[in-house]
Amino acid sequence: NMTAADTAIILMAAGVGKRFGSNKLLAPYRGRPMWEYALDVALTAKSVRGTPVILVSGYQTLLDAPDVIPVRNDCPLLGASHTIRLGVKAAEQLGAEYAIFMVADQPELKAASLLRLIEAREPGKIVCLAKDGQAGNPVLFHRAFFPELLALTGDRGGKRVMHRHPDAVSWVEAEDARELKDIDRPEAD
Repeated sequence: NMTAADTAIILMAAGVGKRFGSNKLLAPYRGRPMWEYALDVALTAKSVRGTPVILVSGYQTLLDAPDVIPVRNDCPLLGASHTIRLGVKAAEQLGAEYAIFMVADQPELKAASLLRLIEAREPGKIVCLAKDGQAGNPVLFHRAFFPELLALTGDRGGKRVMHRHPDAVSWVEAEDARELKDIDRPEAD
């Protein structure tokens, strides 16, 4: 099918950036706030394939972004699992068959990689962007895995669910290893 409206992109932008020392999502990266790169990639997929973009954040600046479904996370200290739960619930409300988890601190990710991930979706599968055997983000989950994602606790992310189901995992290669890098230090610019 040409449309991917059955697939929701969940942009996880709630982190408090403890390792970074400040709100890294708002920190400049090559002259723009870091999170805007991820938003551009997600919105490119939306314009090309019709995927709704759910943005989970505690930051009003981000929640005010155009063309997203804003979901407020008032408890970022509850960790990644809380952001995932909020995102999955919003995806379920949209009736999504698939959810893609994207992080907002991966500014080199290319829209082409995200689109290939969407195209690789199939029932009962988890599809992960990787480079040379190294798993990264984004990761796409079929709705069969939504209950397990909703059951995560603490700072445990979706990779935990992935590791439980190695037979369900397939991989999409990124063009460039830099796409998978998340930026953790101010000097990583």
